[in-house]
Amino acid sequence: MKKTLLALAFASAGLLAVPAAFAQDQSASSTSGDQKAFTGWYLDGDLGASRISKGPYNGNNYAGGLTGGYRWAVSPDMSVGAELGYVYLGKQDARSGYEQAYYANGGSNETRSNLRGATLGGALRWNLVPNWYINLRAGAFDAHGSGLSDSSFAPVRRSFSNNLGYYAGIGTGWDINQHWGVGLNYNYYQVNRGESTINGQRTGTRVGMDTSTLTASAEYRF
Repeated sequence: MKKTLLALAFASAGLLAVPAAFAQDQSASSTSGDQKAFTGWYLDGDLGASRISKGPYNGNNYAGGLTGGYRWAVSPDMSVGAELGYVYLGKQDARSGYEQAYYANGGSNETRSNLRGATLGGALRWNLVPNWYINLRAGAFDAHGSGLSDSSFAPVRRSFSNNLGYYAGIGTGWDINQHWGVGLNYNYYQVNRGESTINGQRTGTRVGMDTSTLTASAEYRF
C-alpha cells in the first residue's frame, strides 16, 4: 500500500508539472484585472452528512474532513491542484434483516458500520466570475473501517484497512475575500472490500460500503 500511494504521489506530481510550468507563462502575460484563478497553498474543512444506500446499510450519518494542497493558475480563470486529506464518513446502523441474519448465524459483535480514510488526488477549479467558482476533484481513497458483508442470508462482520478505492466530487462556492471562501460539495467514495468465490459461487464475505457525502466547506488560502 505504501508503494501504491507513493506511485500515485509521483504520478500526480508528474501530471501537475506541465500545468505548473504553463501557469508561469500565464502569469507573465495576464493582467491583475483579468486574473481570477488562485496560485498557492490552501486548507479546506468540510462538515455535513454521509449516506450508504446498498446492501446491509441504508441511512445517513455525520461526515467531515480536512484537505490541504497547492493550486497553480493555468489561465486567468482556471487552476489545477494536488491535494491530500482525511475524511470521516460516519457510522451506519444495519438493516434489521441483515442484523437478524448475522446474529442467527452466530455473530456476536455489533452490526453498525464505521468508515474513514485518507485521500490523495487532484482538483480542477474554474472561476466563473472573480468570486464564484466550480470545483472538480478525484483521486485515490485509502479506506479504513468495518461492517457487515452483503450476504442477506449469512452476513459476516469484516474489518479492513489500506483498502484502496477512489473518490470523485463536484462543488461550488464563493470567495469572500483573498484568503477565505465557503462552498457546498458532493463527493463519492468507493469502498469495495474483497469478494471471494468457491466453485463460481460467492461466499458472502464481500463488503460494499460505497458512500456519498453532501458537505459545507470553509477554505483558507495562504
